Amino acid sequence: MNDANGNVPVIPLWDLYLVPLQGDIHDSQAASLSETVLARIARSGARGLIFDVSGVEMMDSHLCALLADVAKAAGLMGTPTTLCGVKPEIALTLHSMGVELDVESALTLEEALERHGVVDTARDGKRSWQTLADSLLEETA
Repeated sequence: MNDANGNVPVIPLWDLYLVPLQGDIHDSQAASLSETVLARIARSGARGLIFDVSGVEMMDSHLCALLADVAKAAGLMGTPTTLCGVKPEIALTLHSMGVELDVESALTLEEALERHGVVDTARDGKRSWQTLADSLLEETA
C-alpha cells in the first residue's frame, strides 16, 4: 500500500504512528520512510511506532536494517517501536540468518496496539477502541 508518489504511508492513530508495509520496499521508499517517520515523531512526540509487515512477502537484510535503524532512532527520541504481522516463513528465515531486530514484536496489529495502550472497549457486542488513558479517565468519571 503506497500513496500516489510511491511512498509508504505513515498513519497517525491517537498518539501512535502505524506504518503498514506491503510488497517490496525500494531504496527511495526506504529513505523517505526513515525521514518521514522520524520527522513526524520529532514534531508530535508520538509515544509509539508500529511497523505492520503482514503485507511483506520477503524480508531481506536491507529491510531488516531499515526497520532496526528507524526503531533505534525512534527509541532514542523516546518512542518505542513494535513490529507486528511477521509471517512464520519470514520468522524462520530471519532466525536462520541470525538477524536480530532488537524491537518488541507482536503477532497481530491488535496486540501491537494493546502493547501501546490502545484497548478494545467492546460494549454490547460493538467494537470500540480508545487509548488506555482515555479508558482510565472514563472509569474514574
